[in-house]
Amino acid sequence: MARFISLSYCLALFGVGLFVSAQPAQVWAHGGHKPEALQIKLPQVVAQVNGVDISSATISRELKKAAGQYKRRGMPLSVDQEKAAAKKLIDDEIGRTLLVLKAKASGITITKAMMEQRLKEVQAQFRSEAVFAHKLADQGMSLDQYKTELNTDLYMDRIIKKEIEPKIQVPESDSRDYYEKNKSKFASQEKIRASIILLKFNPSKGKAGEQDVLKKFESILDQVKNGTDFAAVARKYSEDSLATKGGDLGFFTHKQMLPAFSDRAFKMKVGEVSDIFRTGHGFHVLKVTDKKPAQISPFTAEKEKIENFLKQKQVSQATRDYIEVLKKQATIKIYF
Repeated sequence: MARFISLSYCLALFGVGLFVSAQPAQVWAHGGHKPEALQIKLPQVVAQVNGVDISSATISRELKKAAGQYKRRGMPLSVDQEKAAAKKLIDDEIGRTLLVLKAKASGITITKAMMEQRLKEVQAQFRSEAVFAHKLADQGMSLDQYKTELNTDLYMDRIIKKEIEPKIQVPESDSRDYYEKNKSKFASQEKIRASIILLKFNPSKGKAGEQDVLKKFESILDQVKNGTDFAAVARKYSEDSLATKGGDLGFFTHKQMLPAFSDRAFKMKVGEVSDIFRTGHGFHVLKVTDKKPAQISPFTAEKEKIENFLKQKQVSQATRDYIEVLKKQATIKIYF
């Protein structure tokens, strides 16, 4: 759960036709930017929910990030836009606080082991703990602050799973209707699978050096044409990093591969071997090993994904409605 419901939070700014993603629970912000100075001044406590204070620290941090992103897009926020954004963030934090309080009142507890497990899951998405720590710093967050966010997220997840998700059902008819209306989303392009052999050449040896490489390659190509397994030849002679895999490039669409390869591969038949051709990397030979025609994935293959997507949409709306009910039952004071 990020800063709002349904695993994502978008800060909608009045009068600005963009959305700025704010996801501290996932730490995806770009690095290298200093926090933007705010034009507005927030009180130390921006709101109170059933006696629980909401400090300005989180609101200020998120607002600075959003303001910085807009400024880098050449759209600096006005004072009124900052005020509107701050009010939206405060309202969001009120909703988060209400969900946490409801979770605790329902007997939900978050253990240290649960926190450590969630933290490990997040850190595993980064190359190292150092990179994770750097990203936290970019967000203007300490590890303790981030743990506080995770703790809130866990409470929110648990109460939503307990009170809201069990009531959400997606009939197959709804999934099928979505599939029929959005078939283009399930279309796949034609794909080719091919293998290559690469022989490099040293430009300093000039034309004579190139001719020597070509003669060697022609001898290798003769072996392939006389029935020697292409993959075995690639493993023996290719100077490409894929040599250990028999030169296998895997499946790729036309745009996923350099034109020198894809333009040839998509004109060839399965089992066909190309002539020797040259790129900036050296001399190559290409063999097409398989093809997948362009097609639309059947409903049966996409049904589960569609159900999950539609369910999350319903859960998001149901959570908003749930928060509105909690607001009516709560004592809320707003100081900004």
